[in-house]
Amino acid sequence: MKDQDIMKVEYPEDPEGWFDLGVKLGEKGDFTGAIEAFNKGLKLNPEDVVAWINLGIAYGQSGDSQAEISAYEKVLELDPANVEVWVNLGVVLEETDNFKDAISAYKKALELNSEDTDIWFDLGVAFGRMEEYKDAIKAYKKVLELDPFDSQAWLNLGVVHIQTEHFEKALKAFEKALEIDPKDERAWYNLGLALGQMGDIDGEIKSYKKALELDSDIGLAWYNLAVAFENKEDFKGAIDAYKKALELDPDDEETWDALSLILEKVGDLEGAKEARNKGIELRKI
Repeated sequence: MKDQDIMKVEYPEDPEGWFDLGVKLGEKGDFTGAIEAFNKGLKLNPEDVVAWINLGIAYGQSGDSQAEISAYEKVLELDPANVEVWVNLGVVLEETDNFKDAISAYKKALELNSEDTDIWFDLGVAFGRMEEYKDAIKAYKKVLELDPFDSQAWLNLGVVHIQTEHFEKALKAFEKALEIDPKDERAWYNLGLALGQMGDIDGEIKSYKKALELDSDIGLAWYNLAVAFENKEDFKGAIDAYKKALELDPDDEETWDALSLILEKVGDLEGAKEARNKGIELRKI
């Protein structure tokens, strides 16, 4: 007999039994069954906060974001001081591109716990995605005030500084991130971007190479490395880097165009023609 059938026979009016069944089904990956069980239990006891939380999680695992949001909102009607659920609500709102409401949820969580660096970090991400960069910087700085060794906050702060074209500030932030975690390939990549914007092509190339030593599958690093090599008139290095970028993304017509131009520059007219035709072909798709 299946778990659902056992419950229907033995505990038809027992909300706790339904809730226990929902947890058990969720642990097995049967989120549809878990949702049914939690809903049956909540009809019998609609005030159970933990059951509403678990229902929201099950909806999230099943891909029903709107139902997940509704479940968390019900939790917060019953328990408005539940910091974790305010955060969960913010996360799912952000995932559905509802950044304004996500920010409101994170702020509510921070009213209840202003010392939680994870919430400040999530708030910074949401502000950044809304292109409200001043507020994003404030949020990341608050993270770093509470925990100056948070390498990801330094990294994200640097990215925002690049987006606002404050390259020296970005450089310092990436250097701080790398002091804490020298094996962060994203920090090395973004350091390369900042150095390139500041005119330090040698430093840019070195940074991209370091990023690619740590993760050779960063297509943008290969592309930008190729551009940096080209700016140094190292055409062989540029060609090799463009080709590596195309191994990772053979459908990028912009890279095919760039490869075509540099091949023509070095006199490989046949190769240039093939690359140019590939770019044209991709634009027709």
